Amino acid sequence: MVAAAPSRPAGDYAEACRRARAYMERDGEAVLPEARTALLECGGRTPLAAVLLHGLTNNPAQYCALAPLLQAQGINTFVPRMPEHGYVDRMTPNLACLTAEMLVDAAGEAVDIAAGLGERVAVLGISMGGVLAAYFGAHRRVDLAIPIAPDFALLQLPYGASRWIERVGLWLPNFFLWWDPRVKQKLVPHTAYPRFSTHALMQTLRIADDVVIPARTQAPLARRIVTIVNRADPAVNNAVARDVCQDWCERSEGRIEYLELHDLPEWHDIIEPRGPHACADRVYPRLLDVLAGGAGVAAAT
Repeated sequence: MVAAAPSRPAGDYAEACRRARAYMERDGEAVLPEARTALLECGGRTPLAAVLLHGLTNNPAQYCALAPLLQAQGINTFVPRMPEHGYVDRMTPNLACLTAEMLVDAAGEAVDIAAGLGERVAVLGISMGGVLAAYFGAHRRVDLAIPIAPDFALLQLPYGASRWIERVGLWLPNFFLWWDPRVKQKLVPHTAYPRFSTHALMQTLRIADDVVIPARTQAPLARRIVTIVNRADPAVNNAVARDVCQDWCERSEGRIEYLELHDLPEWHDIIEPRGPHACADRVYPRLLDVLAGGAGVAAAT
């Protein structure tokens, strides 16, 4: 189990803004300006506040188009930079030091801040951020969790095989792999790292374990969870996400939904608005509908 720091929800809007600024001040000159933690606020507490959690090797710039859309909808939006991400040096070795505890604590602090930014809290994330969104949907009383393409299991592997790789990967020395060996450092977008640490990836799977395994016996605490996946996703096993939703459905009195998008390219990052595979124009309207409480998704069965 990942040992998480105790929750300390912000008591009001002023406290939330103070804590958000303190969070933002951790980003120094070593972090790209566009990759720094961002608060897009509406001038006061809003009915809904959103936390947007980026993917592994990415940073808050992944939400450069979505976050302003949420703000325009009257949603205070906090986009935290996860530890060891967003550095000017895209080839930084620091990512190998990342741990599941660092991720859960950083994301948990962001969720605590959002408690003062809005009357209700939504946690949305993709890939690594999707696992974190699912984690807080399972273990925190948030209003809404939206895990997008969560990496509960790698590639098309069964969960058991992926968990075996996780254990072996943590035991072996760390090494770095290119996301795309054909382009290497030229990977788009240029704010993200072009390679990933095997140890960092295994740490995200540790968090996934704290979602997948408890889901078999425990009800999630979130009032509503909407899991969104790309049917053509080559990077994760959607069947595991569907099984988690099914387990939650059997035990939860809340609203559990599973949305599989069928009209997207064979690509994992369906949030990023830049690059040759960008499909944000088809994904963002569905996210806005979910955040507005729409029923445009089918409940998992």
